[in-house]
Amino acid sequence: MPQLNPSYVLEPFHTLIGACQTNVLLGLRLVEEVETLPGPAADEKKAFQLRFREFAPDLNESKARFRRWIILKGLGDIHQCIGATLQRFIVFRTIDDELKLNSALDIEGRERALSQGLRSLSYPELIDRANRLCSAPLIMQEQIATFNNARNCLEHSGGIVIKRFCNNPHKDKLTIQGRRVKLFFKRGDEETPAQVGMPGPESAALMLGAEDFTIEFTIGQPVELSSAHFVDILNTCVFLRADIEEKLGSSGR
Repeated sequence: MPQLNPSYVLEPFHTLIGACQTNVLLGLRLVEEVETLPGPAADEKKAFQLRFREFAPDLNESKARFRRWIILKGLGDIHQCIGATLQRFIVFRTIDDELKLNSALDIEGRERALSQGLRSLSYPELIDRANRLCSAPLIMQEQIATFNNARNCLEHSGGIVIKRFCNNPHKDKLTIQGRRVKLFFKRGDEETPAQVGMPGPESAALMLGAEDFTIEFTIGQPVELSSAHFVDILNTCVFLRADIEEKLGSSGR
């Protein structure tokens, strides 16, 4: 990082999140199109194969398992993206503050040293370090933590909710929380959700806003998310990105 460049901090969102959206939504759409389990491809037939278990005979079970795997990979990409962004944000803000005291600071050397020390930090530790560099805490941190909790459930309990991953006050539900874009028509105090291809009420203004959402799964229930759910999760990441961008702009440089 030869110069302090805010776009360097936000670059993971432009690459990982973009690719994540394409991969996950494509995967979810494709799995919904499958009506029968496909047989082995031509190159598979030519190769020696080890099979440790038979494919599940139930197509719906196989599709549900594959959907959970796709969501696990998508949430993993989001976790990686936010972790990389937080590391870069901490480096940027730390060096920015240090340059105010020492304009001859070796930026490249300092960036390498800081980055090395941040790679082993957990998500809560990165959030804590980032918040200490800001006048106000980062938004969406609690919501992003619920994404990580769902990812851990998919990774460590096969996507079936157990008490270990229940994060509501009564410890009997796994909840995913976030914030999504809200498009609606407004006439006076009346709000009507906007629907693609459908006209709104007469003399109503089309408005863009935001609303919080919650997805709940009870103990024993599989964590299964639709493509619409995943778009809502990505919306939450966009709100976090906007907050980080704003805090970069307020750094004084």
